[in-house]
Formats: sequence, structure tokens, C-alpha cells
Amino acid sequence: MANEWSLHPYIEPIWANINLEFMIKFSVIYFFVVWVALIIWVAKDISYRSHSRVFQIFCVLLMILFTPLWVLLYILIRPRKSMYDKCSDEIEWNLGILNEIVQDHIETTTADYICPSCDEEIQPDFIICPSCKASLKDTCHECHKLIREGWKVCPYCETKQKKKKKNKDKKKKND
Repeated sequence: MANEWSLHPYIEPIWANINLEFMIKFSVIYFFVVWVALIIWVAKDISYRSHSRVFQIFCVLLMILFTPLWVLLYILIRPRKSMYDKCSDEIEWNLGILNEIVQDHIETTTADYICPSCDEEIQPDFIICPSCKASLKDTCHECHKLIREGWKVCPYCETKQKKKKKNKDKKKKND
């Protein structure tokens, strides 16, 4: 029966030397290892969460001075999000706004434009209608920028526009 309860030959000498003094030393060493690991964790964590060097040093010093119990308070006072999380949230928010702007632009640029002469669909940047060849835009007499036909004043240089005579009037005069 003695053989049934005996330990492995390599473990038996170690188990025989374990006593109260050994357990106390092991517990103290374990405590310090955990404490150092927590100090390193707090230092890394606070560097990800705050730009303030004073706050970072404050948190690490309190961790050093008040042992691992400070971790509970640190978890309560540390910033909720890391700087990376804040930055990515801001990027997502800005991308949302940019997406809305792009969608609005797409909706306005793909809106149906119709030629006033023949009622055919045209693009907003056409100068003449490809179907009926009606003029859709004029050039300003002063700044030479394209403006819509029929505008009385150029919006770019505030010059009053001269009325254009229609081609039919020119053909009648030639006949």
C-alpha cells in the first residue's frame, strides 16, 4: 500500500522540502512579480489613453506606491477610450459626413436635365443640345466664362449681358 501513495521519484524530494518558510517566500516573490507586471501594464495602458505626461507619471507612481490595490481605482479613473479608439471614431464620423456630401453631390449631378427646346435629357455640363443643337450656355462678354443662356448678369464678374438675337431673325434679314 505504501507504493500506491508514493509520488514520482523526481517530485518526492521537492515535495519533502516544501514547508511554511518556502510557501511564504514563494508568495512574496509571486506578489512582487504580479506587482511589477501591473506597473508595466498601467504604464503601457495609460500611454495609449492619454497624451498628458503628468497624468501618465501620476498613475504609474500611484501604482508603485499603493501596490496592486491601486489597479481597481486606476480602472475607474482612466480614460474610457484609448487615443486610437478616439481617432478611429472621429475618422468614422468624418467619413459619415463625407459620405453624405458625396451622396448629395451624386444626387444633384445625376438629376435629369432637360433641353428647354426639345425636352430631351442632357448632361448639366453640355453647351449645346446634341439632339436639336440648341444653345444651352453662353459666354460672358467680359470674363468669357460659361453662363446659362438667358441670364441677365454674369455671376462671376457682375457684368450685364447683352441680349442675343436668335438665328431666325438673322435668316429673315438675309432673305
